[in-house]
Amino acid sequence: MEEYRRKVAICGSRGLGSYLARAILETGEWELVILSRNPQPDLTANGIKVKPVDYSSVDSLYRVLKRQQVDTVISVIPDAEVQLNLIDACLMAGVRRFVPAEFETSPEQRPLYGLGDKMTVLVRLNEVSAQLESTVFSCGLFMETFAPGGWRASGSYSYSWNDGAFLLDLERKKAFLPIDSARSLSTVVCLTSAVDVARFVAAALFLRTWPPEMKMFGDRLRLSELLDIAQYVRACEFKVNIITEEDIEFQILRTANWGDQRVLQTMRSILSHEYNIDKRYLNAKFPDIRAITFEDFLRQCWRASTH
Repeated sequence: MEEYRRKVAICGSRGLGSYLARAILETGEWELVILSRNPQPDLTANGIKVKPVDYSSVDSLYRVLKRQQVDTVISVIPDAEVQLNLIDACLMAGVRRFVPAEFETSPEQRPLYGLGDKMTVLVRLNEVSAQLESTVFSCGLFMETFAPGGWRASGSYSYSWNDGAFLLDLERKKAFLPIDSARSLSTVVCLTSAVDVARFVAAALFLRTWPPEMKMFGDRLRLSELLDIAQYVRACEFKVNIITEEDIEFQILRTANWGDQRVLQTMRSILSHEYNIDKRYLNAKFPDIRAITFEDFLRQCWRASTH
């Protein structure tokens, strides 16, 4: 660690951003500033510095990053235009490192249809890699997807499509799962709690160099095992509906609702093995961070009082 304290800026204060802020502050080695469109009195009251920015203005972002002497920017805002503006501002302000809002799936495992906004951000980061170091933290599905209320309960607009009913509806004890070409639930998904993702990211801030991607996961399960664990924790058999890959593609073409599109596209990504993280780079790098398993996570979220 350098003699002086480095400063981290998080773009986005809700959902994953709040977990990251907590984990970074707990290291006791980093100063933190939250960049936000709106005032965040709850954060300010807790002693966290919040700076207002206009994410549509590169100049606005540059001024804040420069004045705050930011070393590392972490984005949890998946909007491509916002992230491209952030990258340009980082280059102008001399920021050393940038983390794009590319959590969950591994870029190298995305098929061609994944080209688009997210790939635009990654292409730009590759172009400026000599001036701005970056990495993608791949973690599989966030376990918070299956918590009561899902990501919507966290107040995170980025994940407002998820209300705790994706794949497994533990409240209503139902499941809606995609099956593979063999009509089985054998597709593998990796899962990591946002708490553990944040701890790994905070630990990675101390690494001298970053590879283009750093992978992690808390658990690796087949969809059938995902269902078995949910039924075991909830102590009952779920009503299970299935959807084929063909039906997913059919509905994607005919569904206008944004939330439904996100559900369908995520199911398609699962069947394309994009959530099957093949390595545990950060788990091996930081063995003291013991990531929670899916069963233990559900047990914490769905105690007897929620049955």
